Amino acid sequence: MTHFLRRTLLLGGALLATGAGGQATTATNFFPILIHAPGDGDRAQLLGAAAGGRWLTVKEAAPRLKGQERYVRRSLGGPAIPVTGGLPESYGEPCVDAYGVPVKPANSSNQFQVFTAAALNARPRPVTALPTGNAIYRQIVRAELIKRGVKNPIVQLVGLTRTDLDGDGTQEVIIEAAHFAGRSGPYPPGIGQPGDYSIVLLRHVVRGQVLTVTLGVDIAPQTPLKPDDSFETRPLANMIRLAGVADLNGDGRMELILFGAYYEGSSYSVQEWTPARGLTPTPLETGCGV
Repeated sequence: MTHFLRRTLLLGGALLATGAGGQATTATNFFPILIHAPGDGDRAQLLGAAAGGRWLTVKEAAPRLKGQERYVRRSLGGPAIPVTGGLPESYGEPCVDAYGVPVKPANSSNQFQVFTAAALNARPRPVTALPTGNAIYRQIVRAELIKRGVKNPIVQLVGLTRTDLDGDGTQEVIIEAAHFAGRSGPYPPGIGQPGDYSIVLLRHVVRGQVLTVTLGVDIAPQTPLKPDDSFETRPLANMIRLAGVADLNGDGRMELILFGAYYEGSSYSVQEWTPARGLTPTPLETGCGV
């Protein structure tokens, strides 16, 4: 695992709570999982797999892929598109532990895409992408940022997703918001300026009460930038996004795939969620960076 991936996942682990279990898959089932970010080229990244009631890491899953695996590709709220995957291949230095998998037809979407085994019902309930102009969710983000020390935040919603994650009949909403004075696609600038942030929130209902959980957050220091500021004096800026929602192991509950990026690298992690216990990280993770 690269130094960057270890660092990013430790950051994510500090932001996440506790979580779930569930019904196991049968021992004969093998459900590989791929992920693709906008601008990542013609290969998806291997994220791991589920088999025999347990999660398989990238290292465990890669040797089991023989090519010609059939997948279903989905964006958040998008339709299911059948594709065929090829053999995994390491990205090489400095990301020897990350594997790309060619897919046909090639991915041309400008959205995050999740590839799940065609034999798996990975979307047991609807996942809906909502319009990002919602004033109520903007106010929720504004209040959270002010509470975290951002004065007069510029609230920019970059994603709203609604679904019933655990199948209890109650809808959850995942809110994504981010603002950076300078950025390129899903990647933030190297150093954040005052007012820069990235935040992902989950809204859910427990016994009639609406609760907000922070899935991930990165807020730049609120002190003005100095001419000699560098990576040694200010922390790197991080972008955090929701990359996918799917039932990756067939237990009836849908997992969350979170994306984290800094200016020259990115990573993914998979989290299980229940209202009672919140989020639990799984061993499924991948990434590439220096």
